[in-house]
Amino acid sequence: MDKKNTILGVVCIAAGIGFMFWQSQQIEQQRIEQLQQAETLEAPAGESTTPADAKIESADADWKSSQAKLSSGAVADLFEEAEAAVALPDAPVLEEQTVSLANEFIEAVFTTRGGAIKTVDFLQTKRGERDDYVFNQGGYLPALSLSYQASDESMREFALDYRIEQQTSDSITFVLDQGEGMVIRRSYRIAATGSEAEPYVIEHSTVFENKSGVAINPRTIYFNLGTARSISASKQSANYLNVGHYNGEDADFVPITKLSGGNGVMGIGASQPKDQLEIQDRIEWASVKNQFFASVLSSETLGDDLYIYKVPASADSDAPSSHQGISGSVGYEVGTLAAGESKTMDFQFFIGPKEFKRLQALGNEQDLVMQFGFFGFFSKLLLSFMYAIHSVIPSWGWSIVIMTICIKTLFWPLTSKASKSQKRMAKIQAPMAELKEKYKDNPQKIQQETLKLFKEHQVNPVAGCLPMIIQMPIFLGLFYMLRTASELRHEPFLWVADLSLPDTQFEIGGFPINILPMIMGVTMYLQMSMMPVSPTADPMQQKIFKFLPFVFLIFLYNFASGLVVYWTVQNILTIVQQKIINSRPDEELKPAAATVAAKSSGKGGAARTKSKRK
Repeated sequence: MDKKNTILGVVCIAAGIGFMFWQSQQIEQQRIEQLQQAETLEAPAGESTTPADAKIESADADWKSSQAKLSSGAVADLFEEAEAAVALPDAPVLEEQTVSLANEFIEAVFTTRGGAIKTVDFLQTKRGERDDYVFNQGGYLPALSLSYQASDESMREFALDYRIEQQTSDSITFVLDQGEGMVIRRSYRIAATGSEAEPYVIEHSTVFENKSGVAINPRTIYFNLGTARSISASKQSANYLNVGHYNGEDADFVPITKLSGGNGVMGIGASQPKDQLEIQDRIEWASVKNQFFASVLSSETLGDDLYIYKVPASADSDAPSSHQGISGSVGYEVGTLAAGESKTMDFQFFIGPKEFKRLQALGNEQDLVMQFGFFGFFSKLLLSFMYAIHSVIPSWGWSIVIMTICIKTLFWPLTSKASKSQKRMAKIQAPMAELKEKYKDNPQKIQQETLKLFKEHQVNPVAGCLPMIIQMPIFLGLFYMLRTASELRHEPFLWVADLSLPDTQFEIGGFPINILPMIMGVTMYLQMSMMPVSPTADPMQQKIFKFLPFVFLIFLYNFASGLVVYWTVQNILTIVQQKIINSRPDEELKPAAATVAAKSSGKGGAARTKSKRK
């Protein structure tokens, strides 16, 4: 019985760690290093600003020719002529103009190329300084630029050359007017400095106005979500790149590995690299994100189509703007516009760090962008608790330490009881050995006698595994919470320079030397060596337990330092607790069988006495 429970406990622990490791280490199977250098949107005047491999071409000149088809009583297809005239990729464009709007948290650069967002800088995410990471730098398209799907299923950028119609300190409006036909007006507003509005939200509206004499059908218009690139060039960082959407019930996220392809596991789940993916679903909001930053586009107008694109890395730079990236475009049905009719589409575009409280305040389940997973309840609870501690002690490192102490204190009675039970188990090793020798040819008898021995000495065989199994959801909740907590980015603690990264001190032959995981491995080894050995554990089980610290060391070696801080402090507290328990004198326990026999004897004697009296 004890052997089965021990194996079950080890399997549960290994499964939990394995699941955590699989989620964080979805290793890129295919050719990241073979991805070619992406062309940026920076192009000389007179050339298209769209990357050639994106298969998006200007529809400016083509749109003008489509107006000739407008005739009374007809519904004109705005793109019919444009698709027939794709041989004009070098149509002249106006000189690009850019305008910056800023508050104390972001600086957004807007461009007349598409009347959209060129880049967004973060001014407070590096301990109050401008961050190294720039959203959409070298992007696939300007964020919120408009595209449409041609008949050959390629995506083409829609009308590049806008002009600035109006500008204030916190807003800007672009307009595209072809003279006769459709007019598109695009307005943006950011929260003013000192405003109580969410500073990372850009309010946007696009107005389609039909000034022609006939109805126009613009088909489905796609709004680009911007490009999110890896924070670093490591494969672990690339694993956090994904595009997601919320359909009103569930949020679904597509990682970049779905586009990169892979060999699967022993051929199972193998897939070929793809340039793009299409998802048709109800879309209330859609997001593009990396490990610490996200863009989330939401609207009361429902989308019904989502394209996801892979953005190759540049090989000539170590800057975040050169790392591989991912982008997406959401399709919204504009519908037929009668002559003189207009339609306004309003959006809320969050571009900022993945901070749970901010995303939660946006409403409509936008905090699902955090991807806390199955253990989201624990992640949210622990994150809120850590926020509360940080409000008193403004250090995220010490907040993790104090939170760990509180968690350990909460589970102290349970782990203490388990340790005492394990200590009692160590005392019955000699009787257990005798049972095994006496009934070595009768396993069923050994099991029966073992259970009897446990009952006599009031020993719970699963007491040692139970505390660890109960704490595993908390550990996994912390893992999902800490792995992408932007609050830990650039936060130092003791010798750790950044709690969101491994605490690499130096490298030997290209291998990083991370001090904190090594301390964690040593403390876990000491903790395991202090635990009494189960009398039913065979040599193989004992080797498994001795090997567990090395398993944790391997799994946690390159994880965020914040998570390793928690596990190391947890180990130290467990060592202290075990030392206290081992130093105390053993409790004198009467064998359960003798107690039962005494009670039975007392009851029988009393009965016999009454019988004699009768």
